[in-house]
Amino acid sequence: MRTLYNLFLITFLFLPFLGKGQEAANICFPTKDIPTAQLSFQDGESLTFVAYYTWGLVNTGVGELTTTVRYKDQGNEPYFEATAAVKSYSFFDIFFKVRDTYQARFRASNLTPLYFYRDISEGKYTIKNRFNFNKDHSIDVQVVRSGNRVKDTIMQGKPCTFDLMSLLYFTRNIDTSTMKEQELFSLSFVIDEEMHDLYFRYMGIELKKIPGLGTFRCKKFSVSLVAGVVFSGKEEMPIWISDDDNRIPIWLESPTVRGKVSARIAKFEGLKFPLTSKVK
Repeated sequence: MRTLYNLFLITFLFLPFLGKGQEAANICFPTKDIPTAQLSFQDGESLTFVAYYTWGLVNTGVGELTTTVRYKDQGNEPYFEATAAVKSYSFFDIFFKVRDTYQARFRASNLTPLYFYRDISEGKYTIKNRFNFNKDHSIDVQVVRSGNRVKDTIMQGKPCTFDLMSLLYFTRNIDTSTMKEQELFSLSFVIDEEMHDLYFRYMGIELKKIPGLGTFRCKKFSVSLVAGVVFSGKEEMPIWISDDDNRIPIWLESPTVRGKVSARIAKFEGLKFPLTSKVK
């Protein structure tokens, strides 16, 4: 069971999600140019998240993820390059060692994806993805599984189709100031040779206390989950995002088939704006 892998995907990439209702089936959130001054992040921003697993009386941290973004302008189209590393803690390595890396490039103008790479090593499970995103929304996909089994294919995406990394930064820049409670919006993402739709439901403003960091005013969203070995597929997962111009993920939690997973922001560096969402 790749518990930590699934946990960290949902931690900072809002994955693995799959909408189940027909009410949002045709909603594809529009992409548009975003002025640099209005972006919620900047060159050099770094975020670290810690994941926890709870089962009965057991509540323990199992690993962490750190993501960093850099601005690149090499005379062609300016873009951002984001990298992420996921690792299990040393005591957890005895049971299930995780060492995952991600890299993505996405346009600086509207945060739509250009390139994505991931290298997953979890226990005995390994897989690599390489995606090149084309202007017609088609995606050149290469998947390398254990034993160097290579599969090349072309998938047809949509204007709102992202990879795991660009999805994080794009969703942080969605303007929710005019959203009403219970309002839905949809995006899609590609992973391996599969494409999924995911639906977000805006739930309003809440205060969320983060151990060791303080209390934050957050915008709360609810997201549907994929059924599988970790999630039953019946729950909606709540996510709290800082209610300030940085819009960083603060906390998430979700029941699993056995126990509950949660994740929280643990460290942030190079934020673009003051963290005005912290109330105490």
